[in-house]
Amino acid sequence: MRKLWNGAVLLASLAIAVPAMATETTPEQVVVPTPPAGKAEVVFFRKAGFAGSAISCAPSENGTKISSLPPGRFAILVAEPGPHTYAGGSNVKDGVALNLKPGSITYVQCNIRVGFWAGMPVFDIAHDDDFSTKLWKSLTKEQLGPNILTDEQIKTALAAQAAQPAVTPAAAPVATPAPATEPTVAAPATTAAPAMPAATATPPAH
Repeated sequence: MRKLWNGAVLLASLAIAVPAMATETTPEQVVVPTPPAGKAEVVFFRKAGFAGSAISCAPSENGTKISSLPPGRFAILVAEPGPHTYAGGSNVKDGVALNLKPGSITYVQCNIRVGFWAGMPVFDIAHDDDFSTKLWKSLTKEQLGPNILTDEQIKTALAAQAAQPAVTPAAAPVATPAPATEPTVAAPATTAAPAMPAATATPPAH
């Protein structure tokens, strides 16, 4: 009975810890999982809206498309640590240069810059609040790239993180006060006895 109860508590805690997942049709707030060991993650996202929606923001590296990125959607790329330059759509000149560290999560937002003839996609480094406080839809299977996390992979990673026991930092050792010592009383100075006068020898009588 105790094992069944513990299992029910674990399942309930996982359900609470893992938030509602975004889908292709339902926008939700997205929690980005911790990168796999020795890897980094780059979160590409693009705000929803009709203006500039026909302009591609698909991220690419060295001319190779990484994933699609329609308005209101996001893509979490698992990348190797080191230097990378990502460009958006056809604007390969104005890429964003990153030096990824193991375990790091970098947020990159696609913005549409107004041009003379048409808008131009531009990648800007963003803050996690720019992404985590908004609602996003996930990509369709056709829009996903080979190293982009799927909805199922995100859900599995978050569940695994929630199942890990919390690490409690070790308490700092309590300093033991040194025992109190009584003040040392100086011994009274001793007064030297006065020197006795030397005895005078009496000459012998003749």
